[in-house]
Amino acid sequence: MFSTDFWLLIIGCAFFFGCSWIFSNFQKGAYKREIRNRRSFVLLAKLLAEEENLACDTRGCKEDGTGEVYLALPEGVVRVFSHRDGKFAISLLGAVLINDLHADMAREFCKELNANEKRIRYSAGFEPAIAKTGFSITCDFEDDVDEEDAEYYILSYAKTYLDPKKQELETLWKSKISSQGK
Repeated sequence: MFSTDFWLLIIGCAFFFGCSWIFSNFQKGAYKREIRNRRSFVLLAKLLAEEENLACDTRGCKEDGTGEVYLALPEGVVRVFSHRDGKFAISLLGAVLINDLHADMAREFCKELNANEKRIRYSAGFEPAIAKTGFSITCDFEDDVDEEDAEYYILSYAKTYLDPKKQELETLWKSKISSQGK
């Protein structure tokens, strides 16, 4: 039915596409290993955005793994950034939006909250990344970047630490505002 030349052509094409696919996967794995070897949550955030097709802003990300990356997650806009001491942190920006008139009261409230917290830091003010005034919640990363799929720690931190603190902060802030109105 089909000639030998036809089958050789089919086998050759399949071989070519198979080798291309294997090489592509090998390259992708090498790219991930290289990013993990740099020990940078900033680069891992960039990788996470690529893998999960997340909206992101990587303009502040530098080749050496320092800087900052903004990710759009279900919890809100998250900023992954590096400290000068080589450590990394994650912030939920505009966790609770506030009226500009309440900004000073919110900053004082942050001081109260920070006095009771060791792991989480609260701040309040205008956030240029979202162009609104609100509370931001920050947490330092403590996990090891070397582990497989370390980029998913970013999602885990947002869900486990920042989102519950956001809900708690929202409740506390509403009660503070309502008590001020009385």
